Amino acid sequence: MKREGAVGRSFDHAFDRLYDYCRACGYQGWDNFDGLNSVLFRNSPLYRSPLLRLAWTQFFKRSPVNLRCATRVPKGYNPKGLALFITGLVAKKKHDEALQLVRLLQGMNCSGYSGTSWGYNFDWQSRNFLTPVGTPNAVTTVFVSNAMLDCHATTGDGGALEAALGGCRFLLDNLILFEDGTTICFGYMPGNATRVHNVNMLVAALLARVARLTGDRGYLEKSRKAMRYSVKAMRPDYSWAYGESSFQQFVDSFHTGFNLVSLKKWMQFAEEQTWDKELRKGYQYYLDHFWLEDGCPKYYHDSLYPIDIHCSAQGILTCLELSALSEQSFPLAERIARWAVEHMQDETGYFYYQKYRAFTNKIPYIRWSQAWMFCALSRLTSGR
Repeated sequence: MKREGAVGRSFDHAFDRLYDYCRACGYQGWDNFDGLNSVLFRNSPLYRSPLLRLAWTQFFKRSPVNLRCATRVPKGYNPKGLALFITGLVAKKKHDEALQLVRLLQGMNCSGYSGTSWGYNFDWQSRNFLTPVGTPNAVTTVFVSNAMLDCHATTGDGGALEAALGGCRFLLDNLILFEDGTTICFGYMPGNATRVHNVNMLVAALLARVARLTGDRGYLEKSRKAMRYSVKAMRPDYSWAYGESSFQQFVDSFHTGFNLVSLKKWMQFAEEQTWDKELRKGYQYYLDHFWLEDGCPKYYHDSLYPIDIHCSAQGILTCLELSALSEQSFPLAERIARWAVEHMQDETGYFYYQKYRAFTNKIPYIRWSQAWMFCALSRLTSGR
């Protein structure tokens, strides 16, 4: 931990600039997927076409020119972003501010489902279906529940604990896609049957955390079965494809980081070393395939672009969480952070979204960029 603290202190100024920016924004902002929040587009006949909704969403996501003001896309609170801010604020011992965001999230949970759940603050169009604003999903619910548990652990706030327990009830009641005697797979959202490993492993780690806290052996067994399902899906080189569909066979940086951190935390909470070999081999694959020497992130294991700030943030968090497994961890976390600050932090404090060979997308997305780097730099600078 002494080494981690020495590394972190050199990035205090970068965190302070980002913190000032996010506070000035009130932790609100735009999202790279929020194009369908455009008042102009929603009130036009074009909104009725699934194909045009998809094209509009992807155009806003990919364009380096921010058209949100012109098309009247409002800034808003993103539940997953707020969760990451809470985790960062707790790490920095800013408990009163964290509790303010907890109260905000408690008023943003989705209705119509058992337990407590959260989704995104925008409609989202995929190739196959439209997900309306407020539809609950596993990833957002897991991140919010973990943030609630982080806050409860440091403040003793009972409301935060109850919200996290409600999140587990939602996941178990609404998102089990498959279960047999030895495995479970959790889905992304109600009604969606796609099997994605980072989703399944995030749920498994949360259930194990709550089982450790409450002594609920049923939660622990469910979590073990879910983790077993996704560990079995590792490839012979100890990488994971993103998901099981034919178009989900890519291997990318930040989802791999999710998987590794979830596996490490599961074994920590379960007090088992069941998949220690898989964790070590998977982490070495991550170290070997996703980073240039100077700390610049690769998006895919075999491709550099787009250089994405989300990969940098998750890289810092992954190296810190798995630091005991490799002496490369702290030096790499420092290089990743230094590269991100030098190449992706604006003079006003926020972080850019993506860098391509010919241009940089500098739009200040609150969830994808600011919340993730806030969480990563808070951990790095606080030694937690």
